[in-house]
Amino acid sequence: MIDPVAFTIGPLAVRWYGICVAAGLVAGFNLQLWRAKKYGFTHDQVSDITFLAMGAGLVGARLLYVIRFWQQEFAGNFLDVFKIHRGGLVFYGGFLGAVLALVIFARRRRWAVWRIADLVAPALALGHAFGRIGCLINGCCFGFPYDGPCAVSYPAYVGGFLNSAAVVQAEQGLLTLTRDTIWSVPTFPLQAIAAVGNVLICLLLLWMEKRQWFRQRLFLAYLIMYTVGRFLLEFGRGDYLVKTAGLTPSQITCLWLLPASIAVYAGAAIWQRRHPQTTP
Repeated sequence: MIDPVAFTIGPLAVRWYGICVAAGLVAGFNLQLWRAKKYGFTHDQVSDITFLAMGAGLVGARLLYVIRFWQQEFAGNFLDVFKIHRGGLVFYGGFLGAVLALVIFARRRRWAVWRIADLVAPALALGHAFGRIGCLINGCCFGFPYDGPCAVSYPAYVGGFLNSAAVVQAEQGLLTLTRDTIWSVPTFPLQAIAAVGNVLICLLLLWMEKRQWFRQRLFLAYLIMYTVGRFLLEFGRGDYLVKTAGLTPSQITCLWLLPASIAVYAGAAIWQRRHPQTTP
């Protein structure tokens, strides 16, 4: 497997995870610029939308990760909360943070929320695909133990610190950690499947957009597709220590987010049919 650390600058280790997240941001930003005129946005407005969503998303994603893994990683090591370059983001935390920030932003600018939502949807899927590639290299969000074709193993120690995959597998009883431990237990490359899935969602959304399908509901279509895919993929995750009724925290989130998204989608469709010439 590729070394999670791309290069070092003095004491700072720059990980591929951070590089992939940055690449995803650039890719998503350019995809929005390419489509901005369809939604009546300028270059500067797209910049404002993108960097507001990025900032709020990073805060939300990190906050939810810290809450979820406080006992395992941060209790007694509070400064590690800010070491985001080592990885540790939860998509739904970032998603909720970005959505909240953009809704407030749209209301203050007196923009229709759907314009921002539909602009952002394909870019969000594309950026998330890059993030999952970062997860694949970093060793987070890994799959179930697997020793077949395309299996991936992660170094137990990176830059003198235990890698997250090794820590979790040790707590699961799959791995005995010593100073001589070099690799984690091989796992299924679930992150790669998630990356491909996000690319397919992005392409499908662009195809829908070109045919003017789901106009004003493109973001909701994204949310429904992503939630269904995420729920199914979570069955292959190998990095959870605690589940509720056999379900991961993300699957539980999907169980309320999916029906809520379908309900809002149906409501928006009915509203559009009754008010075809009015922008909500």
